[in-house]
Amino acid sequence: MLKTSINTGYPIVLNLTGRLVVIVGAGQVGRRKLESVLTAGVRVRVIDPMSSDIPPNPAVEYLQRPYRNGDLLGATLAFICTNDPIINQSVAEDAATLSILSCRSDQSQNADFTLPAVLHRGNLTVAVSTGGGSPAMAALLRDEIAENVSDSWGIAVDIVAAIRRKRLTEGTQVQYNQEVLHNLLNQELIPLIAHKKVENIDQLLLSQFGPGFSLAELRVEIN
Repeated sequence: MLKTSINTGYPIVLNLTGRLVVIVGAGQVGRRKLESVLTAGVRVRVIDPMSSDIPPNPAVEYLQRPYRNGDLLGATLAFICTNDPIINQSVAEDAATLSILSCRSDQSQNADFTLPAVLHRGNLTVAVSTGGGSPAMAALLRDEIAENVSDSWGIAVDIVAAIRRKRLTEGTQVQYNQEVLHNLLNQELIPLIAHKKVENIDQLLLSQFGPGFSLAELRVEIN
């Protein structure tokens, strides 16, 4: 029988490319949300009756007017960021009716989701969440982690992903599991990347996977 525990949320990474995200409220909080979601390749509709200094962007539709019922149609996510709790409640109710996940900045405890503090190293993403309880603490821990996770980890992800693709697409019989990945890290793959020791990395890959798995053959560059 499965044991239940406190509700800690369910962390996922969404592919939002080309999808519509609506941000209601273009103040400081709304602009932060806009900057964040644009990195995900979304289309954004920003709604605020006040003038804004949002720079022109073909991915952003800016409606300088109050929120209206129906503004969320077609959206995947909604960020509710005004300083008026009545408006926020109205938008949240519309989102619920349309089965659109919403994040309400003034009542994170009632939001469908909260945003973690995020660290990016290439294709490696590390997210830290306190469930909306303390964004400042999440950011502090994210920064602590950043000191120990260099850009080399992002390149390591590219190498390992390329090995996995080659194994799957070419039907190679090389071993690929956690033990092998531990061996790569234990043999200082990260420091070798940091110091751009391409020949040493190729030797390490050869010892683990055999011919055909050099950086050049995996099409991974270390600049």
